[in-house]
Amino acid sequence: MNILLGNINKSLGTRSLGSRLRLEIEENLKKGEFVCFDFSDVDFISHSFADECFGKLLLTWDIAELKKRTTFVNTNPLVKNTISFTFKERQQMLLSVAS
Repeated sequence: MNILLGNINKSLGTRSLGSRLRLEIEENLKKGEFVCFDFSDVDFISHSFADECFGKLLLTWDIAELKKRTTFVNTNPLVKNTISFTFKERQQMLLSVAS
């Protein structure tokens, strides 16, 4: 599955949009599909969008499994940093809850 995020908008910023996309992503991951997130033409994503769309995937899959089953392409430095920060933050939250 290839998700062309730039076809949605150049700026992705709402939790509700992130939630809708995550549900679609989860469906495809459960079917065993490989998911490619293509950020061509995306200038910005908010932390809330990234957490809802990507961070919450860690509630079902661990980061190693997600790395095997997904890829992020055409990310600018801002988008890449936001996604990376979100994954790290969500992992820390899950670790603190588990302890």
